[in-house]
Amino acid sequence: MIRWRKYDPERPPKSGVEYLISDGKFVDVAFFDDNLWFVPDISQINGSGAITHYAEINLPHDKAKLRLV
Repeated sequence: MIRWRKYDPERPPKSGVEYLISDGKFVDVAFFDDNLWFVPDISQINGSGAITHYAEINLPHDKAKLRLV
């Protein structure tokens, strides 16, 4: 399950991280750094001002592959 958070410029997410982003209709990825969103040039989201929600990208890991031998 993706845990979406409402984007609040007064409480920004951690810098230097790539996030899933949404404008309420479309989803894409964007890099957030120094209080700026870097949205891909080819995106259905109309720039950083359109972002309403974001989510951390947390892909599941195969625990068997992570075990140290």
